[in-house]
Amino acid sequence: MEKYFYKLHGLGNDMIVIDDREGAIAPYDMPRVARKLCNRRTGIGGDCLLVAKDSDIADIAMLVYNSDGTQAEMCGNGIRCFSRVVYESGLIPYDGFTVDTLSGVKKPQLLLMDGEVKAVRVDMGVPDFLTGDIPMDVDCEEFIRQPITAAGREFIATAVNTGIPQLVVFVDNVRTLDIEKYGPALEHHEFFPEKTNVSFVEIENRRSVVMRAWERGCGATLCCGTGATAVAAACIKSGLTERIVSVMVPLGALRIEWDGENNIYMSGPAEKVFEGKVII
Repeated sequence: MEKYFYKLHGLGNDMIVIDDREGAIAPYDMPRVARKLCNRRTGIGGDCLLVAKDSDIADIAMLVYNSDGTQAEMCGNGIRCFSRVVYESGLIPYDGFTVDTLSGVKKPQLLLMDGEVKAVRVDMGVPDFLTGDIPMDVDCEEFIRQPITAAGREFIATAVNTGIPQLVVFVDNVRTLDIEKYGPALEHHEFFPEKTNVSFVEIENRRSVVMRAWERGCGATLCCGTGATAVAAACIKSGLTERIVSVMVPLGALRIEWDGENNIYMSGPAEKVFEGKVII
């Protein structure tokens, strides 16, 4: 079977988008397709596969499959890239719409210049700090700036759900941290029955932080949108930053806005790389 695909990235977090609204790919076969297409040697290469589907509750649905074939509830950089494809391919001909995800309906707003998508601002919903909702297996209602030990080292961290489970880990020097050692240890920590994304963060000042991402089912990535949203939410809730935060990653920054109570907003680029047909 041939499928048309689009390859994009959000600040280096790269992904493949395909349209399967007709249901040509069986649900049980999606993990295999994701592993094949995301393979960087024998496939297109990507951190995840995004699949467009019809929805009864939104304008369109987005399914997310990690590079290892596991399904994720949501992808922050992914929804920006997905939204650009949906708009520019004509699936939805207007610049604001709703996207059905496994973590709820999201609302991207395209920022256009001469008809071209320059950035996407996404309503990411309300950050959820309740440990039962993350989910997290601990004896406290919220896990905010608490100690957690992994791979022989104790960290101070905050847990939050921003569409998927997130652990925000505060460090003094994020650039020299061995995330290949500590990332998987925290991802699989006993506190997280469904595993977790891990975002290591260093606070530069009250308006800017630096982040490195370890994503559940993907490993180290150059950026994580839901992770950056979690980082800002964790910093704002603890009073460590202002309510508009630049989350710096190797290829740029995401702008996160949160008043501390209501919905949180993420803004950033969605860059097209190439498109074509692939046999799946």
